[in-house]
Amino acid sequence: MQRRAALEPQVREQALAYAPANAPVERESRGRANRSMAGIVPALAAKVAQIQSVCSGAHVISAVRHTRIRGTGRMSLHATGEAVDMRGNPSCVYAQLRDWPGGYSTDYARAKHIHISLAANGREAGLRFTHGGGKSHRHRRFAGR
Repeated sequence: MQRRAALEPQVREQALAYAPANAPVERESRGRANRSMAGIVPALAAKVAQIQSVCSGAHVISAVRHTRIRGTGRMSLHATGEAVDMRGNPSCVYAQLRDWPGGYSTDYARAKHIHISLAANGREAGLRFTHGGGKSHRHRRFAGR
């Protein structure tokens, strides 16, 4: 009984923390707030800052995150701070990336962002690519066949 009595105040506090069913729901703003650049390699962070200063409205939508590349199982360059994803005026951003030694995606219209990378091991050095461009479609199975 003592243990149950000790837990009751915590349960009551948690129950009061929830809003009533008819309360308006407040969501996080999906505005143009830049993501933190903490953990991004300095040369890439400098390039992002330069793009943002020249291209009004350009902003980082994804920086350091620990994910794998879809379809490959390899760790993303985002995990090591060697890649960022940006949105903004694509013609302005691509103009700033013209002589970029790292890699970047070229399918802004499809992906709605530009992936920009600068890996120490040269993994995407000079690479210009489209998202999902390396997938093979020959082994698909269709229901009913």
